[in-house]
Amino acid sequence: MSQRSQSSIQMGASVSPSLKENLTYLHEVLEDCDDFVFRPFTTAAESSGMLVYSSLAADLDFISQTILPSLYQLEVGAQRGLFPKATRLSLPFLPEKSFTLWSEILVPLMSGNTLILIDGVAETFLVMTAQIQHRAIERSETEPVIRGPQEAFTEPLFPNLAIIRARMKNPNLKIRIYKLGEESRTDVALIYLEGKIQPSLLNEVRNRLTNIKLPSVQESGFLTEFLAQKTYTPFPLIQSTERPDKVVAAIMEGRAAVFAEGSPFALLMPTTFWNYFQSPDDYFQHFMVGSIIRWIRYISYILAATLPALYLAFTVFQPDMVPLRFLFSLSASRINVPVPTVVEIIIMLAALDIFREAALRLPRTIGPAIGIVGALVLGEAAVSAGIISPIMVIVVALTAISTFAVPTEDLRSTVRLFSYLLVLLSSILGLYGFLLGGCTILLHASSLESLGVPYFSPVSSLHLKEWSDVFIRSPWLILRGKQQSIRPQDQDGASKK
Repeated sequence: MSQRSQSSIQMGASVSPSLKENLTYLHEVLEDCDDFVFRPFTTAAESSGMLVYSSLAADLDFISQTILPSLYQLEVGAQRGLFPKATRLSLPFLPEKSFTLWSEILVPLMSGNTLILIDGVAETFLVMTAQIQHRAIERSETEPVIRGPQEAFTEPLFPNLAIIRARMKNPNLKIRIYKLGEESRTDVALIYLEGKIQPSLLNEVRNRLTNIKLPSVQESGFLTEFLAQKTYTPFPLIQSTERPDKVVAAIMEGRAAVFAEGSPFALLMPTTFWNYFQSPDDYFQHFMVGSIIRWIRYISYILAATLPALYLAFTVFQPDMVPLRFLFSLSASRINVPVPTVVEIIIMLAALDIFREAALRLPRTIGPAIGIVGALVLGEAAVSAGIISPIMVIVVALTAISTFAVPTEDLRSTVRLFSYLLVLLSSILGLYGFLLGGCTILLHASSLESLGVPYFSPVSSLHLKEWSDVFIRSPWLILRGKQQSIRPQDQDGASKK
C-alpha cells in the first residue's frame, strides 16, 4: 500500500460521488493484489457501477447469480448522492448499514465481502459474500472423553460462536467483537454471561483486551501473555480448551471466554490451579467414580513432578531411609552402570522428551508406533549394554505414564520443568534440596493470581462450602446450588462483593 493511501485511510477519507475517483483510490490501495476483481455493470437506469471483491474469499456463485442480475434490473437512480429507499427494497440482499468512510470499508472487503459502487452515489454497501473453506467440526484431539459431547471448535470464529449460542439460548449471553492486530485486524470475541460474571472482572478483561498492541494475531495463544500479565511463571494462568461444553460450564461459573479468528482454542479466565484437573468426564458419570478419577489425576501430577527427584534423593543421599532388601536390589542393578545416578536420570528424562516431541511431529499413522517401539527397543538395548539400570527404566516409564494422566496440556508442560528442577536440587542437597524446591514451587504458586483471583482459590480462602468441586466431584444436588468464588480481590486482599 502506498504512503498516499495509508495517509488517506488514517485521515478518514470518504467515499466520493465520482465512481472514477473511488476506483482510483481502490486501485492505489489494492495495488499488486491480483486476487481482487473489478467487475463493471450498468443498471436499467443507465447508471454505471462497479463490483469489487476477492476471487479467493468471496462466493462467486452468489455474485454472478444473485447480485449482478439484480443490479442489471435496478431501475432506480441516485438521488442527491445517496441510495434511495426504493433501491434498498429492490436489492433485498443489501445489509441495513451503508458505509461512507474507506477506513470502515477495507477490513470487511479484505474478509471476502463484496463492495458495490455506483456513479453519483457517495455511499456504498458491503454485501456479505465471504466464503472461506475450513475443516468441518470434528472430535476433540487434545481433550478426548469417553462419554459426553464429542464436538470440538474449528478455526473460523463465527461457527464457534454459533456452537456456544446453540448451547446457551439465553439473552444474557453476551458476545462482544474486537479487532486486534494492527496489520491483521483479526476478529476476537469476548463471551460472558451477564448476571453471573462480576462487573469488576468484566471490566478488567475488557481493559486487557483493548490494551493489546500486536501487529498480527494469528492464534488465541498470542493473547495469553497479555491477558495473564504474568510472564515469568511456568504455571498457566489462562486456561485453553477446544471443547464447547467446557466453555459453557466456565461461563456458567461467572468466567469469561475469549475466541480468536483462526484458532480452535478458546481462552477461559480467570482460572485456578484446580480447574486443570477437572474433566468433562467427571460430570458425565457417577460422582463417586468422578471423585476417584480426580484423585488419580492429583496423584499422577505429584508423581510425574517428584518421582525421579525422590528416587535420586533416597538412593544417593538418604539410603538409610530405604528398606535394606530394596537397597540391595537397587545396588545390584547399578553395578555395571558407568554414569552417576543424576546423569542417568537426566539422560532418561531428556530421551523421554525427545520421544514425545518426535511422536508429535511424525504423521499420526506412524507417530505412536515409532514412539512406543523406539522407547522399548532403545530402553532394552540400554539396559542390556549396562548404560541404564532396569529400575531407572521403571521410574521414567512411571513418570511418563503419570504425565499423560494430567488432563490438560497447559499443566502437563509444567511437570517437565519441575521434574528437571527438583532433580537438579536433589543432586546438590539431597532430600533437603527436594523439600526446598517443593516449598519454593508451592510458595510461588500461592502468590499467583489470575485476573485478581488467587490461584489456589477457593482452597486458599478456607471456604469449605466451596470445596465441593475441588478435591471431589460432589453430587449434582450439591453442585447445582454451589456459588463459584470467581471474585477479583482489592489491593488490600479483600474480596469484592
